[in-house]
Amino acid sequence: MGKAAIVTTIRKFREEYNKNYFTDVCHDFVKDECSLPVDNANDRSWDDCYDFLFKYLPRGEKYQNFHLVFEYVMPESLKRADVLILSKDKILSLEFKEKNRVLRDDIAQAAGYGQSITHYHYMTEENDMLVSTYLVYTPGDPTGNHDLVDILCPINFTKKIEYELEKAIPMADELCDKWVKSPFHPLKNIAEATLQLFRDGNLPNIKTIREGDIEDTISKINNIIDDHNINKSIIFVSGVPGSGKTLVGLKTVYDHACPNDKLNPIYLSGNDPLVNILQHTLSTNNVDLEGGSYIQSMKKFKENAHEGTIPVNNIIVFDEAQRAWDIDKKEKNQTEATLLLRIGDRIAEHYGKVTIVCLIGDGQAIHKYEEAGIKLWADAVDCQTDWDVYVPENYSFQFKKTKNCHIIPELLLKTSIRNDFIDVSQWVESILALDIDRARSLYREMLKQGFKCYYFRDKECLPKTVQYIKKNFIGSHTGIVVSSHLKGNNYFGKQYRGSYIRAEEAYSWYMNEGPLLTRGASEFLIQGIELEFPIVSFIGDYYIKNGKWELKSNLHFDKEIRDKDTLIKNVYRVILTRSRKGMFLYFPQDDILDETYKWFVNMLKIS
Repeated sequence: MGKAAIVTTIRKFREEYNKNYFTDVCHDFVKDECSLPVDNANDRSWDDCYDFLFKYLPRGEKYQNFHLVFEYVMPESLKRADVLILSKDKILSLEFKEKNRVLRDDIAQAAGYGQSITHYHYMTEENDMLVSTYLVYTPGDPTGNHDLVDILCPINFTKKIEYELEKAIPMADELCDKWVKSPFHPLKNIAEATLQLFRDGNLPNIKTIREGDIEDTISKINNIIDDHNINKSIIFVSGVPGSGKTLVGLKTVYDHACPNDKLNPIYLSGNDPLVNILQHTLSTNNVDLEGGSYIQSMKKFKENAHEGTIPVNNIIVFDEAQRAWDIDKKEKNQTEATLLLRIGDRIAEHYGKVTIVCLIGDGQAIHKYEEAGIKLWADAVDCQTDWDVYVPENYSFQFKKTKNCHIIPELLLKTSIRNDFIDVSQWVESILALDIDRARSLYREMLKQGFKCYYFRDKECLPKTVQYIKKNFIGSHTGIVVSSHLKGNNYFGKQYRGSYIRAEEAYSWYMNEGPLLTRGASEFLIQGIELEFPIVSFIGDYYIKNGKWELKSNLHFDKEIRDKDTLIKNVYRVILTRSRKGMFLYFPQDDILDETYKWFVNMLKIS
């Protein structure tokens, strides 16, 4: 399929295209090349766009050789940027609206195109080209919020384009052709990224990954692993939600995997659903699960080690290590942290060297025995004298008593890459703190970057939401995401059968069942994975009352849980940080949720 309907210059646009010809070319491209329905409304929009540009594009000679690109196809969908103006070092993205009011969806759409071109368009990234995004309202200056995106209309369009291009240099035709044909490398979800890694040996081909935090972190880990003077090392990697900690762990395993050697690295997780998804992803027939040779559940790994065998794994990557249990049922007076170090001692004694890499996501303990967090690991290594310990700067206080402790700044991943490089974690923290001013301010900034957040109360909107996602975001994953702590409600329709999904069913739910709305993904399934558009549901176990978060009084918690309020807050921290492209928030029609719904509406409302 072609990448655009028309590629021309400002001069040729006026000289070679009349309105009918222009509209016909755009019409045929979308209908025949993109295989999308086209109606009279589309033709009217192209007519309107043509009239506006013919009248208001700059007429000075210095502007005539800048290139125009119409109906440029964006990645991961058949969405199309209306108009791009290209120069040697800059791209102007113009999204046209024949409207009289600025709408939130228009802002997110235009900003999203800018984000995609900035981060995922290969030639734009490689050449550090600047991308400027505009909404163009052809009837005139629109009402509504003008602060969230740059607005152009008849009164300011010409001067603004002249200003943008005043010192710019036109692209040569050959360079323009390369730019239009340049590939996009959109960030893959964790399953697709894992498959690409183990199939091709490459992480997603994104500059921020290739040259940023993740490569620096992997380089530091590899240097420690390759240092023959270090016999026993434990490395802690921290990062904001969505910063790529799992990718770091999987890449470490891949880099040191040698199928013909006796020793091999292993990726472990206490999150059995995530293990199921990754094993199935790497397995060619979904039966033998050959992915299990590199990816294994922590439970199975411990069982094998308990039998007295020495694991043939000299590199152990433990994902979500913050969820390590503070007891081990088979080993009295042992935690999972101390147990893993003891297993490491046996490996090092037998094979001469061992490295443990712990990937830590703070504030995500969601089950009994997990509440100690990073302190569990600090206590474990404090008792060791012959382990070299490597931690990021943000853990220096917790490990201040640790012998042989090395502070490595590169072990902290600071950039969220999951949601088109939009970091939602601070926004989620402000929600959990009920800081509405900060939450509103952060949401406005996220909206300016293309983040999409919708809310509704009618359960009849659930299937409509799924259909909207299927139609507009082809191939995207969605489904109900919900706390496990309230059961037996009928908030989701007669087809709904609860949120209990066995670990071995996780891959099937992720790939097929989610959009059917028959079962929801609880915090246990969704932690560690992501959906392009999760339907995050508030069901009354945690709700706002009199300006404070309240925990439903009759909820059942295991007697081993020490801090119920923190645990339920962690549950919502997890389910609110799983989105890749946008989020739908569902507040069922229940009086207990009225104040919660009003708080979110007030926070999300854009005037």
